[in-house]
Amino acid sequence: MVDPIKISSNASATRSVTTGTSSARSQTAAPAKAGAVTGAKTDAVSLSATASQMPEELKAGPPFDTAAVNNIKNKLAEGNYPVDVNKITDSLFQGYMELAG
Repeated sequence: MVDPIKISSNASATRSVTTGTSSARSQTAAPAKAGAVTGAKTDAVSLSATASQMPEELKAGPPFDTAAVNNIKNKLAEGNYPVDVNKITDSLFQGYMELAG
């Protein structure tokens, strides 16, 4: 059985705020764009030659089966991925017992 994820249609990335002006109007706050702040300082990052080299084991590709990952993604998107709640619960409990052990 697959339970679809339900997202509320009321969800919003903005929120109402009250300004400190005398009119006290309600305005919508929007996320600031990068570099939009005047006078903001910028940081710089530089990597050493060793840090910028890719490890040999990653040159052949990612360390996981991308075909299997894409297959699971597609099944999840279609709502056809089987979820065994008992198996998940057992695995979580086993991990907890190992940590608490």
